[in-house]
Amino acid sequence: MDKEKLKTSESEKNTAKKPVKEKLKLSEFENESLKRFKKKEKKIVVQKLEKPSVYVKISNKVFHGFSSRLIEKGYFGKLRKNLIKANLQFTPAGYLSVAFLSTIFSIFLGILIVIFFLFFNISSAWPIIIKNTEEFGAQILNVIWVLIAAPVITFFVMYIYPSLERKSIEQKINHELPFVTVHMSAIAGSMVEPSKIFSIIISTKEYPNVEREFIKLINEINVYGYDLVTALKNAAYNSPSKKLSELLNGMAVTITSGGSLAEFFEKRAQTLLFDYKIEREKYTKSAETFMDIYISVVIAAPMILMLLLMMMKISGLGLTLSTGTISLIMVLAVSVVNIIFLTFLHLKQPNE
Repeated sequence: MDKEKLKTSESEKNTAKKPVKEKLKLSEFENESLKRFKKKEKKIVVQKLEKPSVYVKISNKVFHGFSSRLIEKGYFGKLRKNLIKANLQFTPAGYLSVAFLSTIFSIFLGILIVIFFLFFNISSAWPIIIKNTEEFGAQILNVIWVLIAAPVITFFVMYIYPSLERKSIEQKINHELPFVTVHMSAIAGSMVEPSKIFSIIISTKEYPNVEREFIKLINEINVYGYDLVTALKNAAYNSPSKKLSELLNGMAVTITSGGSLAEFFEKRAQTLLFDYKIEREKYTKSAETFMDIYISVVIAAPMILMLLLMMMKISGLGLTLSTGTISLIMVLAVSVVNIIFLTFLHLKQPNE
């Protein structure tokens, strides 16, 4: 009996020690929140491999050796600098090879144009394409210039394109630079290591054009092993923007001399913001001037010119054009002038 009492008392103690599990009832909102916390964020790494196009491969196979020899002899040095500053994904020899191949294709295109105009002509009335009735020798003299103009224009456009792209990037960088400098001044005031300033600006993703230049600067330090001052000078030399180049060179001088980066960025930000406001005011005034020119050239002048042409036709002063042809000429002229004005304003407009 005593043994049985001891067993029952031990079982009662064990049951008393075991905690009672109670199921908690959670709301739908709490269940959803728990599911979100349980889910682990998966980092997706996307590797993008850019391969050269077939056209670039063909041009490199045909002209790469010739282009390399020209560059080694010292030709096209300006083109090489513009390619680096414009951030174009081409080597100097590769880009020159593409330019040569494009020039060869333009010669064949010029031959086709010459052959077309030897046998046909373009008329302002319907049908637009008519058979050529002029003498063969005279017509050759009229269109032979296309064979020279087509390759010259093609090579010239390919040659100046990197410089145009560099100027476009320079404008975009100059637009972002005042706000970047203000941001850098705030970061430098917190006594951060100077090289970390560029990493913080890159991580914001707010300044895409300046970000590319800063990435190149970080690569100079992390990949090539240069110190910060040398990397700043190299980035300033290869920068498409003169203002950014001055900023980086000034930062290198400030670090070398032991000056305050926060004060340097603050003063430079004030100067850049002042230039930014002046640029905006200039654009506003130029837009007003072009609006007056547009009203007089595109609206008033075509109406007056069309009235004169109609009066000359009615009075019989030697004008043989029909009314429909006169209207078509005026419409085309107004369209061309509009395109020229829009292009000019777009080029002059500061980036938003």
